[in-house]
Amino acid sequence: MDFIFDCFFEEIIETIERSGLKSRQSRQNVIDQLDSIITGCSAGQNVSHEETSRLAVEAAIKFHRNNKSQNSEICKMGKYHNVLYIAMKIAWNWGMNDSAVICELLTEIYECEKTFERIFLGAIFGTNAPYFIAGWRSDFKDQDENSRALVFFLHHACQQQLHFEIDGENVPFIDVPIESCGKSSPLRVSLQATAPDILLILLRYGANPNPNDNGIPPALALLDKLSEYDESASYPYQLVSCFKILMLTIPFIVLPFIPLVYQVRKEMFLKKYSALIERKIVHTNRIFVVPELKHLCRCSIRDVLRNKSQLPYGIKLLKVPRSMKRYLDLLQD
Repeated sequence: MDFIFDCFFEEIIETIERSGLKSRQSRQNVIDQLDSIITGCSAGQNVSHEETSRLAVEAAIKFHRNNKSQNSEICKMGKYHNVLYIAMKIAWNWGMNDSAVICELLTEIYECEKTFERIFLGAIFGTNAPYFIAGWRSDFKDQDENSRALVFFLHHACQQQLHFEIDGENVPFIDVPIESCGKSSPLRVSLQATAPDILLILLRYGANPNPNDNGIPPALALLDKLSEYDESASYPYQLVSCFKILMLTIPFIVLPFIPLVYQVRKEMFLKKYSALIERKIVHTNRIFVVPELKHLCRCSIRDVLRNKSQLPYGIKLLKVPRSMKRYLDLLQD
């Protein structure tokens, strides 16, 4: 079957023009053909769909690498690179379980793009917004499917502890900056888009709640955003939800206005965010006093697991009651 998929890419892809896979519909046409071949090969040779789809994805990676090597290791982009997104959709369509091959595919994408915006943006903004942000359309049909696909790739990246070297640092897949959003982390972009459902997914899978992307601490960014609203009006539910979810993962808010002395910083904080404190959007036990031990333990345990790339699956291995596992996994408070 390897030969069949090799021939498919050599004959089908080589015959179309360079921009022939630029549109979502053109990629979908190729995906439909591949799906048919996978179905036929699986039935004809009595091989599982899992194995057949894996061979298709490996053939796509091989095709991309061959064309890249023939061009002095420089990706030609266009149809040659879009083959990887066809492979990505095939992996999703058939529910591939081979994490090693999927992470090989993700690595191949990163080596050319240095970002994974085409996986994250559709889930954060929906299927239409990425076209206005970065000039491409999502290969997934709606925001719900984009979100489920995001979880799919996060799962496999976590299984393989997939990291990339960026500016001398070893950065996990989930924290790789999004180029078209000012190189902000996916977590920060989800906060900017006020997407609490995506924020929760990212945090559960080990996104750094204080990303090193040269932005202000996310908790303070949310407080600034909330403070823009009139004190007499109700705060947007999704914005408040984002703040509350984020506060599940950090021990406390570090007072801004450094290097002023603590008392001055405290007074300035109280003055700036007094309305949020009075309306109990932000609680003083997460600012001016030591937080409850249970919360500190959750943050510490999650930090250890995140640094070892063990979120969220490492929580299941802990010998603690089920309710505590749900508490650590941000599923209850």
